[in-house]
Amino acid sequence: MRVAILSDVHGNLEALEAVLIAIHRESVDRVVVLGDVVGYGPDPVACINRIREASAICLLGNHDQALVDADRLHELNAMARDTLLRSRDLLGTEEMAYLRSFVFRHVEGDAVYTHANPLEPEQWQALYLFEHIDWCLSELKARIAFVGHTHYPGIYCRMDSTSVPLTSSEVTIGRHRYLVNVGSVGQPRDGDPRASFALWDRDNDHVELRRVEYAVRRTQEKIHTLGWPSYVAQRLAHGE
Repeated sequence: MRVAILSDVHGNLEALEAVLIAIHRESVDRVVVLGDVVGYGPDPVACINRIREASAICLLGNHDQALVDADRLHELNAMARDTLLRSRDLLGTEEMAYLRSFVFRHVEGDAVYTHANPLEPEQWQALYLFEHIDWCLSELKARIAFVGHTHYPGIYCRMDSTSVPLTSSEVTIGRHRYLVNVGSVGQPRDGDPRASFALWDRDNDHVELRRVEYAVRRTQEKIHTLGWPSYVAQRLAHGE
């Protein structure tokens, strides 16, 4: 079985379409979305519809949660709140119900999927710091965990009592434990503006991080036309 794992689409339809085309070419059997389908980007409804068409398993992200539960808006920065309020005006009852169906964690065999730290996904801990990644891997029961939230792709391995970041964008899953941050489809922040996602060949125990280019300028034009904060558009060209 081949699984595509996406995260942090953030209403960016052009990026999502580029990723869906790429995974279609890979004959993927299943799509898992690790949350934050909405926020920042100008096409929340279209992104929701495309993900539903892909019959994806969807996990809850903090932006998804804040959109359906206004009491959580204060947890986000001002720009995120602004775009989420604008996104909410675009969504109908059906889209809101779909976002409410998302769960914090999905476990399948020896794999766990979450938006944030898989040990406490409801706390929205972003695994930026290595000490947090190390703690997560030391306590992880699953053989492999897939996360998003930070918008920084990377693969980490726990070997005996030591956790290490891997320099390669692909790895054969061995007897150790692994944490794979799949990066962001619609809001990369690692200096690379290309959309990021992961492919997991379960039969061959092979995981690979992939990048694809998309029509950044078209997304920027949509944001400007809607009158949304200009920085939301500017940052896309630089992956920041």
